[in-house]
Amino acid sequence: MLLNELARTSGTSTASIKYYRRQGLLPPGRRLTATRFDYGREHLERLALIRALRELAHAPIEDIRTLTTVIDEGRPLVKALEIAQAIATGLPARLHEEPPPEGEDPRVAELVEAMGWADVGSGPRVALDRLLGTMGAEGVASDLPTLLRYARPLEEIAREDLAGIRSAPQSTPGATADGHSPSTDAIVRQALIGSLAFTQLTVVLRALAHASVSLEVGAEEGQTGPHGAHH
Repeated sequence: MLLNELARTSGTSTASIKYYRRQGLLPPGRRLTATRFDYGREHLERLALIRALRELAHAPIEDIRTLTTVIDEGRPLVKALEIAQAIATGLPARLHEEPPPEGEDPRVAELVEAMGWADVGSGPRVALDRLLGTMGAEGVASDLPTLLRYARPLEEIAREDLAGIRSAPQSTPGATADGHSPSTDAIVRQALIGSLAFTQLTVVLRALAHASVSLEVGAEEGQTGPHGAHH
């Protein structure tokens, strides 16, 4: 398809498509003439991914470039999913390949060791270091037992999420409507959307649980009165 058809089919303006090409986010089409290019399914899927990153995750161009570069280099899917997960949660789009930062809060390394996680740097690790500093300054509990209370169930959820993403889409040839296996772009887009949804679900369920427990405590206090006497 030509540029105008690509724009119409993808719901992306021609100006945006040209901008994404200049930024290295969209691979070039097959050259037909000096000014005309042929675009295919891979371009539609890349534009769908970029649109989700921009409109749903509000990701900056730099983070999108980090993700698309990993995809275009043909690196393992798990690397692209790492970055997509970071972007979905508003964290720096960095791979888990850098050394831990100097001057890091020691509680981060303690948590990593207690959980048996790889002792490497990452965007989420940097974010945790900063968050612990803020929590400490505000007097919010952030000792190792508190961190473990949250980390353990979330690790189990993360393992189940990754297992589902890695097994289902790639093992089903002809899973798409046109008979093609899902591309890396399509898999990462679906993972991104799922991560955004489940991040919000975690927040909402926690708030619902707090509200429900508060009602239970309120009902118990109403029954016993301020000094524990039953009415």
